[in-house]
Formats: sequence, structure tokens, C-alpha cells
Amino acid sequence: MSDLMQPFSMAGKTVLVADATTRLGAHFARLISLAGARVALGAQRPAQLEQLEADLRWEGGEVLIVSLDSARRPSVEAALEAIEERFGSVDVLINNSAEREHMALNNHLVHCTSLYMIKAERGGSIVNIEPPPRPISEPNPCLRSNSSLIRMSRAMAQSLTPHRIRVNVIAAGRGKDAGLQELNGPLLLLASGAGASVTGAVLHIDNHAT
Repeated sequence: MSDLMQPFSMAGKTVLVADATTRLGAHFARLISLAGARVALGAQRPAQLEQLEADLRWEGGEVLIVSLDSARRPSVEAALEAIEERFGSVDVLINNSAEREHMALNNHLVHCTSLYMIKAERGGSIVNIEPPPRPISEPNPCLRSNSSLIRMSRAMAQSLTPHRIRVNVIAAGRGKDAGLQELNGPLLLLASGAGASVTGAVLHIDNHAT
């Protein structure tokens, strides 16, 4: 890897991808694995992740499947303990579980993971994924700035700064599978050391931009 790309490397990092059964979750897991991270795949139905796990292992990745229900604190804590036993503490959380608005207001996943990061005293990064807007609402991405997930992320970014934990948001657009490639750069920036000075940011990704 060239010196220019070194800051984007995820080698030596442990990353939890929540709700990895979704199109976005699977894409993020593959990207992070290719960047060198140890990847924990989380979902309410772990059996649905077996093919993704096999694919990542075939590509040379270190992978662990964990049962994870982001709305239940005991489930989150059990998943974090399983990851810590296998890979060590979580360095990066890719929170792909905010499909329902109310989950952002009481997101056990984000809060529990941040507590584990504080305890580990290694800093970390939390990347919250704002789901694509519904076709009939919020045609302007700027109107999403007051969503509960974004408000929570900005508040946590401020409170976690003393612990060297960054909290940012990727607001995904409505593009098809081809648009997933446009998320690669923003995700690696926010998850890796390249974004060490970025926190409280919201990156709006318009898959239809030209």
C-alpha cells in the first residue's frame, strides 16, 4: 500500500457491521474486510449471514457472525462480549440498523458500543447510516438535517470527543446497486485514521449526481 493510501487502511482494526443482511450492510462488510479489518457481522437472524461470511473468508478476511438485535440491550452486550473474546474490543461501529425512526432515539447499539470503547481507552469511530428517504418525502437531502439519528449523532460526537471517539453520519441516497460504489470513499474516510479529525459530520451522498 502506498504512503498516500496508508491512512485509509483498516488493518488491525475490529469493525462491527450491524444489520449486515441488508444490501448496504453486506457492501460495507466486504469493503471494510478488503481494507484489512477484522469484521463482525451482526443480524437478528445469523443464519442469513453464512454465505457472506464464506465469501469474505474466501477473499482472505477474518470474520465472525454474532446474533444482534439492536433494539435489545442484552443482545447488544452479548454480541460485544463475543466480539471482544474473539477479536478484542470494537474499534469501529458501522450502525446500519436505523431503518425505523424510533430506534435512533433509543439505540442501545450505539450507546453500549460507545461505553465499551470508553472502557477500552483506544478511541474509536461510530458511523451511523441514515437510511435512504422514502420516494414521496424529503426530496431535498438538506431537509434530513433534523432527523433523530442525525441529532443523536451530533450530540454524541460532542460528548465523546474527550474519549477520542468520533461519531458521524452517512446519509445514503436512493440509488440502485451501482450507486453503492459511491459510498466507499465516505465510509473509509469516517471509519479509518484518514478521518481522525472528523466528528459530528453528516455526509449526504447523492447517487444521482452527475
